[in-house]
Amino acid sequence: MIADDNLNGEDLFNKNCIDCHLNPELKAPSLESIEMMSRESIVQSMESGIMKMQSSGLTINQINAIAEYLQPITSSLSSNQLCTGEFLLESSATWMGWGNSVDQARYQPESVSMINLENISKLELKWVFGVPETGRVRSQPSIAGGLLFFGTQSGLVYALDATKGCIWWTYKAKAEVRNAISIDLDESNHPKDIYFGDFEGRVYRLDALTGEEKWIKRPNEHPHTTITGSITIFEDKIFVPLSSVEIVAAINKDYECCTFRGGVVAMNKITGETRWKYHTVDEPKETGLNAAGTKNHGPSGVPVWSSPAIDERRGRLYIGTGQNYSPPATSMSDSIIALDIKSGDKIWSVQSDKNDIWNGSCVRDRVNCDFDIGSNFDFGASPILISDERKGDLIIAGQKSGMLFSIDPDNGNVVWKKRIGKGGEHGGVHWGMSTDGRKIFVPVGDIGNHPKALGRSKSGVYALDPFSGDQLWGYDAVISCTEDTFKCHSGFSAAISSTNELLFSGNLNGIIYAISTKSGEPVWEFNTRRKFRTVNSIPTNGGTIDATGPVISESMIYINSGYGGYGKLPGNALIAFKIID
Repeated sequence: MIADDNLNGEDLFNKNCIDCHLNPELKAPSLESIEMMSRESIVQSMESGIMKMQSSGLTINQINAIAEYLQPITSSLSSNQLCTGEFLLESSATWMGWGNSVDQARYQPESVSMINLENISKLELKWVFGVPETGRVRSQPSIAGGLLFFGTQSGLVYALDATKGCIWWTYKAKAEVRNAISIDLDESNHPKDIYFGDFEGRVYRLDALTGEEKWIKRPNEHPHTTITGSITIFEDKIFVPLSSVEIVAAINKDYECCTFRGGVVAMNKITGETRWKYHTVDEPKETGLNAAGTKNHGPSGVPVWSSPAIDERRGRLYIGTGQNYSPPATSMSDSIIALDIKSGDKIWSVQSDKNDIWNGSCVRDRVNCDFDIGSNFDFGASPILISDERKGDLIIAGQKSGMLFSIDPDNGNVVWKKRIGKGGEHGGVHWGMSTDGRKIFVPVGDIGNHPKALGRSKSGVYALDPFSGDQLWGYDAVISCTEDTFKCHSGFSAAISSTNELLFSGNLNGIIYAISTKSGEPVWEFNTRRKFRTVNSIPTNGGTIDATGPVISESMIYINSGYGGYGKLPGNALIAFKIID
C-alpha cells in the first residue's frame, strides 16, 4: 500500500492510473473523457466500480486526491430543466428496448414511423440533452407513452419528455447504467414498469410513470458481474444477460484469474425471483500459479454482452457469447446458444472459433495471460430471428471477426456463412444489425490492425438476402482525412436501425447517416462531432458514435454521441431530430 501521507493527486494518478488510460487496447476512458466525469463518479468507480481492484492499494484520502486532481465538471439539476404542467400519456409505444422487439430486429414499421425517402430532407435538429458528469453516453434511449428513458455513467436514470427533452423524473441507481431501459406495458398499451441492470450486476424494477423503486435484485453472486446487455421482457419473465469486468481485474498480478461464468438469468418480472440460471461455462478449478505466485483458475468467462432474442413459436431463447478469460478453452465461447425458455436447458450451440482465450493482462505484463492469446472475437451483437411464411425461419448472427452466420433455429445447423469484413476490436460486426424481414442490414467497423484480422478493410454498411447470403448492395465508409484519430477513422461499429425505406447508422467519427434501404445510397447526414446548446444548459459536445444505435419514433430520431475509451472521441450528447413540416 502507498503511504497515506502522499496526497499529491497528480503524482498518485501518474503512478497508479495513467498507463491504462493511455492504452487504447484497454477499455479505460481517455484522460479527456475522465475530465468530464464528476468527482463522485470517479470515486465510485475506484471504490466499488470497474477500477476497484486496481485501486485496492490506495486509501480513501488518496482516491479523493486523484478525483480532485482530475478537476471534473460538476453540475446539479435546476428547476428550468424540469417539465411543467400535467403529463398526458400517449397510447402508442415507439421503441421498447434494445431491439424494439423480442426478435431483436431493430426495425420500426411504417405503421409507426412516418419518416421516409420523401421527407427525409426535412429531418432537422430538434433538441439536445447534455448528459452531466460523463464523457460517454452508453444507454440507448427507449420510448413509450411519450416518455423517453435512459441511464448514465453516474447511475442517474432519466424519464424525459420525448418531444421536448425536459425532465419528468430522475432516479439514482447504485452504479452506472449502460444498457437500454426495457419497458413493460399495461393493458392500455401505456408504460407500466421499466427494467435495467447496473454496472455492478444489480437488476432494477421501477414504476415507469413516477420512477418509484419497486425492487432491486442481484441475480448473480460473482463480485465482478456486470450487466451490459439489455434485459429482454417476455410474458411473465425478464431475461438478464451476464457479463463481467473480470477481464480488467486480470491485469492485477495478485488477482486469482479467473472465476467468472457468463450466462443468462430468468427472473419473475413482478417479484424478481430467479426462475432459472444458465451458465455458459463449467465451475472453475485451480489450475496452478501465475509468475507472481497467485493461484490461477479455469475455465472461465464466456460472457453474454448483448440482449437475448426470443423465439415465441419454438419457446426458445438465443444468446451470443464472448471469449474464455483463462484456460482451458471451452466449447461455448464465441458461440450462438439456444435455450429452452421455460427451463433454461441448452438445446443446441454453434461455435465459430475455438481456443479464444483473452483478458486484459494479455495487453499488459501477461502475468495472467500465460497462454496463446486468442482473437477476442465475441458475438457482441444480439442474434436476430427472421421469420418468413414461405421461406421459413433463420437466425442471423454477426461476429467481431467479420463473419456473418445464418443458422437453422430448429437444430443449430449453419445454413450459410460469409465473411463480410476483416474483423477487429471495433468489428467486423460489433454491436447490432437490423432487418425488415426481407433484407439484413449489417454495419462493419473494420478499423485498426488486429493480429487475427483477415483480408482488407470493408468498413461500411451492407444489405444481404438473409436466406441466400447474397449481397444486395454496399455503402463503403467515406474517409475524408488521414490523421490517426477517431476524427478520421470511418467505421460503423455502433448498432443500426431501420424502417421500410431508410436505415440509420452512426459512425465512429461522429457522423450519423440515413441510407436508402433500396439502393444503399446515403440520403441525409449530420455531423454530431461539435458543441451544442442544450435544453438543460449543460456544457455538451458530441463525439464517437458507438455501441448504441439510433432510435426511431413516429417523426423523430434519437441518438447518443460520445464514447470515451479505446482512444475514441468523448462526448455527452443525447440528440433528437424531427421531421419539420
